Amino acid sequence: MRDLNARTPGLSLRTGCLCHEPRRALVRAREVADRVRPERPPEVDPILLAADSGSRCRPFLRVEKDPQAFAACNELADEIGPLDDPDKAFQLIESVIGTEVNEVFGVVTLDLHMRMKSIAETGRGEPASVMAPMVPTLQAVLIDGAYAVILFHVHPSGVVAEPSDADKDTTEAFADAFDTVGVYLLDHVIVGGDHKRRSYYSFAKAKIL
Repeated sequence: MRDLNARTPGLSLRTGCLCHEPRRALVRAREVADRVRPERPPEVDPILLAADSGSRCRPFLRVEKDPQAFAACNELADEIGPLDDPDKAFQLIESVIGTEVNEVFGVVTLDLHMRMKSIAETGRGEPASVMAPMVPTLQAVLIDGAYAVILFHVHPSGVVAEPSDADKDTTEAFADAFDTVGVYLLDHVIVGGDHKRRSYYSFAKAKIL
């Protein structure tokens, strides 16, 4: 290694091979760089890599909430408070489904304090059957940035709400899916009866979630 005194006054490095002392060589190299690196003038502004505010290419895919429905649900959620109890969850869901006569599958998204963020219907069927779509439900939950969720499923059959074997399998599959993406499945509420006299079944209350 040649002497750098000629280029860097006051700096002296001994000649010789440092290949067997890589750590020492790295320290020496950094010392040299620190001494010879010119300081950036204070008047130089950093370069900002950002799109022009007038760019024609703007985000074109957005999820928008119905303002009136969202406001009404928020007002109801404020009255009920945190949905940390199956009775509270049923109170909200019963109001949401109203006089529904077909089977419906959906999800209530919650924030960190178990307050409602949104309600999404992700599956609509016939009076006796409905699909429980995995992908649209996960999309609704992730887009909303939910901390926890409550699934709901309407059985407008006029009989007391009870889960079928398919309902149990569906709940288990969703529990695994939500666990994979880091979202807590708080409950799955099945609403039965009819609009005159509702009943509900909570997987959390039955301790089988």
